[in-house]
Amino acid sequence: MADFLCALPLVAGLFSACAPPAPLATGYAEGDYVLVAPAVSARIATVPVREGEHVAAGALLATVEDRDARMALAAAEAGLRQAESQLANLLKGSRPEELAVIEANVASARANAQRTATEEDRQEKLVRQHISSQAELDAARAAATVAASAVAEAEARLAVARLPARSEEVAAARAAVAQAEANRDAAQWQLDQRRLGAPKSGTVSELVRHPGDMAGPSVPVLSFLPDDGLHLRFYVAEADLAAMKLGARVKVECDGCPAMSATITRIADQAEFTPPVIYSRDARQKLVYRIEAAPEPADALKPGQIVEIRALP
Repeated sequence: MADFLCALPLVAGLFSACAPPAPLATGYAEGDYVLVAPAVSARIATVPVREGEHVAAGALLATVEDRDARMALAAAEAGLRQAESQLANLLKGSRPEELAVIEANVASARANAQRTATEEDRQEKLVRQHISSQAELDAARAAATVAASAVAEAEARLAVARLPARSEEVAAARAAVAQAEANRDAAQWQLDQRRLGAPKSGTVSELVRHPGDMAGPSVPVLSFLPDDGLHLRFYVAEADLAAMKLGARVKVECDGCPAMSATITRIADQAEFTPPVIYSRDARQKLVYRIEAAPEPADALKPGQIVEIRALP
């Protein structure tokens, strides 16, 4: 019967019971803004976005001067090429030109050994025929021995030249290559940091600085609101706290908003006086608990909008 009477406009105005129940709490939407800033201090080169523009994750938001970073990367890449060349040289042994010289020395030593061996044989025959002296034979034998030693030495040098470097030298060269690669990667990272991209999909909230201005780690270029960076903050009295549970859903209402809900993500451990932002004559002396909730859908509200929180039926 009461529902029928409340459905009549003239009658509903006479009954306080026909008024909608008071909300559990009044709160507002709050944004978790991200300040986009370069990793190093540099002058801003470009800002290709506008305030209020929605961008996808990874979209370019700004660039800063990168000439020094490009030069550092070029130097690091040159150092890497040098280290790789040194390692390759050690692994191959001597150069072809050096090997050619040593091989020629071996050939010359072998030819000289052949000549001295022939002379030794000739002197032996002449001595047997009493044509040559024993002194000449001894000299020929000594020359043949020296020539044979020269061949052995030249062949040993050739064998060493064909070997790769010692393991210690190769290990040091490999370490130099690894260090050069790390330097190259660090220089590439420094260059990449000169391009500021959107950490997530979201909206450019405010351009703090413009091309030509200096920016740095503590001097941001712009503020950015991710799509999932909005949450609701409201306050409930201790009597209503039992109805608030982490993960529970509540109904959210605001002027001109579609029907929506929110999931409670945080409940304060301690009570506080009603914050000034939601002061009212009736609530200013009350102790309340701060609660935060994630709205669904996340982009249905704007930061600062006032909302009313009700229990879901």
